[in-house]
Formats: sequence, C-alpha cells, structure tokens
Amino acid sequence: MSVVSAIVCTRNRAIPVVRAVRSLLDEASADLEVIVMDQSDGPETEHALSALDGDVRIRYHRSKTRGKGAALNEGLALARGDIVVCTDDDCEVPRGWVLAMAALLDAQPTAAIAFCNVNPVPHDPSLGYVPAYQRTESRLLRSVTELRNGLALGAAMALRRDFARSIGGFDESFGPGARFPSADEWDLCIRALVSGRHVYESADLSILHDGFRTLAEGKVHARRDWVALGAVAAKPIKAGHLQAAIIPLWFFPARALWPPVSDLLHLKRPRGLARIAAFIRGFADGFRTPIEHDTLRFSRPRNDQ
Repeated sequence: MSVVSAIVCTRNRAIPVVRAVRSLLDEASADLEVIVMDQSDGPETEHALSALDGDVRIRYHRSKTRGKGAALNEGLALARGDIVVCTDDDCEVPRGWVLAMAALLDAQPTAAIAFCNVNPVPHDPSLGYVPAYQRTESRLLRSVTELRNGLALGAAMALRRDFARSIGGFDESFGPGARFPSADEWDLCIRALVSGRHVYESADLSILHDGFRTLAEGKVHARRDWVALGAVAAKPIKAGHLQAAIIPLWFFPARALWPPVSDLLHLKRPRGLARIAAFIRGFADGFRTPIEHDTLRFSRPRNDQ
C-alpha cells in the first residue's frame, strides 16, 4: 500500500488533539502521514504538539482559514496519499485504524467514501450524551434514497483524494465554524452519490468519541445540525437531483416530525419542535443560495455562523 494520509482538524483543543494524534500514530508502518490542520486562536495547540516532534510522520499546518470544510480542503491539498482518512480532535482510534480504513476503502472499488462506527465514551445519559453512530451490519449505499435511514459521522471517514478534489473538495459552507456548522459529511456523500459513486459503512471497525455534551448543549447543537441538514437537503433538489427529495420527504418526517406527533398522541409534552423550525429555515436558506452546478457546492460560501 502507498502512503496513507490522515487529517485531523482542530481549533482551541490543545489537550484532546494530542491524544487524538498519539492514537493516529500508533501504527508500526512508516507509510503514514498525520496532517494536523490547526485553526486555533493562540499557540497552545502548536506548543502541545511539540511533544511529538520526534515522529517524522507528523505534518503540522497552522491555518488562517475558519471552518472545518476549509481546513479539510487545505489538508487535501497537502496530502500525499491517494486515500485520506479523517477523524476529529476529540476522538481516539485503535491501533492500526488508519491503514485499516484505507484497506476498507480499497476493498470497495465503487465507493468514493467509507465510514466506520463511532462509539461514545462511558457517560451518564441523565446528564447528557455523546454523538455516536453504531451499526451491526455493514452496508453499501448506492443511491441518495438509501440515506433515508441516516448516515455515519465524519469523525470516522476515509475518502479517495482524487475524487474529492474532482468535485471541488468539501463545500466550505458546511461544518463547524462555517455558515452551516454541521453536515459536512452529508454534503460530500450526497454529491458522491448523485455523481454515480457509492458510500460504504463498515460495522467491523470503530473509534471512540469523547465529545460529551450536556442536555442544554445538546439542544443548541440539535438546532445547529437541523439547520445544516435543511441546507444540505435543498441544494441537490435545487440542482435538479430530485432523488435527493428523500431527505425532506422521509428522513425529516421520521426524525423530526414524528417524535412530537407521537408525544401528542400519547398525551405527552412534544419534544423536538425546534428541529422542525431549524430544518425549514435551513432548507429555505439553502434553496436561496446560488450553486455551482458542476461541483454542487454553494458558489458563495461564507464563514459566518
């Protein structure tokens, strides 16, 4: 196997990112590079990572951009590997995970993107939650309609670099720190699927996510996520890919509309009403935004939140 590139984007998380990078480097192979894209406000992250300076596989890059999508695009431009593996700065991966993810994608020649499970760290669910994605069976997604049951997390993703760059890379309007601060992996996968490529989700590999959120924080993040999902859903429909209507016609009703309706039917206080408003707002905003039809990116990305 040729060199495999791993990218971890970070901003103001000096201690967690060191743990993440240490776990990525826990491979015996020299056919690995770990690219750290640092958008931090100060030098703390760079100083913390200096403890790993002895490992020549680390490539640290201080970025002046804002937003995860912009950082990932810079990382793609720097990467030497044909396959790029991505994780987040609050995750830890098992030994050998990077090369295992690359091998996973190699074994799926029609897939442009692959994911694995994301397990939560132990936590008290009465106090909050940790975003996770856990499958018991692997699956190959061949069309946008198969997104009706959801999608894995970008914290455990591998992609073919040449494919990503052929469609203009990540849409910098999506992801933490961007105009729509979530759903960057949804956007990339939709663009892959409508172009005829596939997406693979593996149940055989997993990483650990340490991103605990309180219940109050969860409400804020849910609104953020559903605004981004609304914009993601609007974009391909506006571009004429009508199969993408599965998201507003199936996924949105099942995940956002049905829970409060079910609560009302059971004479309970309805949950999640803010998700409905957030999705509609994001859909309207996305539908108003100009699109590059050849890449399916928003044509005038802004980095405001």
